[in-house]
Amino acid sequence: MSICRLIQLPGRIWKGLHSQGLILLYHRVVTLDTDPQLLSVTPEHFAGHLEYLSEHYDPISLSELYQALKSGKVPDRSVVITFDDGYADNLWNAKPLLEKYGIPATIFVTSGHINSDREFWWDDLERLLLLSDQLPGQLELTIKGRRWNWDLSGYPESETRHGDGIEPKSWNVTMASDPGPQHAVYRDLHRLLRPLSHEEQKSILSEIAQWAGAPRTGRKTHCPLTVSELKELNRGDLIEIGAHTVTHTMLSMQPVDVQRREIIQGRDSLEEMLGHPVQHFSYPFGSRMDFNRETVGIVKGAGIATACANYGLTLIGSTDPYRLPRVLVRDWDVEVFSSRMKDWFNE
Repeated sequence: MSICRLIQLPGRIWKGLHSQGLILLYHRVVTLDTDPQLLSVTPEHFAGHLEYLSEHYDPISLSELYQALKSGKVPDRSVVITFDDGYADNLWNAKPLLEKYGIPATIFVTSGHINSDREFWWDDLERLLLLSDQLPGQLELTIKGRRWNWDLSGYPESETRHGDGIEPKSWNVTMASDPGPQHAVYRDLHRLLRPLSHEEQKSILSEIAQWAGAPRTGRKTHCPLTVSELKELNRGDLIEIGAHTVTHTMLSMQPVDVQRREIIQGRDSLEEMLGHPVQHFSYPFGSRMDFNRETVGIVKGAGIATACANYGLTLIGSTDPYRLPRVLVRDWDVEVFSSRMKDWFNE
């Protein structure tokens, strides 16, 4: 037996003695020309994922998982599908495929974006910086009292140079190089905007829109759900709606009273729209740095049953229901997806 297999053996033995489940995290089901954050999965690939799951695993709802956690035993090879944010394509593209394969899902919705004609801030940043036909040579912004200056004088000529051979439309944030200066600015501003409050983000994006000479209205391809779409998404037995705060703020960077308002008002607003309790929650962004003990305490105190994060792998019966691990799914074909599933289950 190889050294690698010997090293992996204790983990395999431990997992063999414990039933395992897995929560998958999606955001969008749509075909896009550009996707710098890699949030979208094409309908074709999503259908392949669902078919594979229905044949090889045991898809269950988040509520079923919650009941299993209460009993201390997660059904072996169980898989829960979740979506974050609340894009309209969750209704138009994802729900019909979930219904086709009879697979449940929980969709966590940012309540303050419902009925909005604005994009989520990360999409807005892409639209303003990466999709504009012409940008001025210098961008100056004051963020948290510090003055920032970026030189875009190489734009738009860089569009034709394709730094390191990267096509601008295929560029994403996992790549080490940038095809043009606007992509480097996008990276910087994404990092700087992420911890800010919603109002601060809006103010800076408005300033960037004015600088770029671009409208503030979002693209129809990137619309959040409307109230009527949310209700239609909720119709039937397969889809559960969960809460995802009011504004998708990074909770750990906000005072406790703001965290409480974001969590409780986000849940309450959805309940008022839907006319029934909302039992599940997911932390915006969801890494260990994006929420803290105070956040978890607020979620528990609000009577919410579960809260999903965005890290970790499989779960077992003793998993904390307020720190449920999830794995992020990318736009993989079924061959890559099946390989990832086997890796996650250590098969």
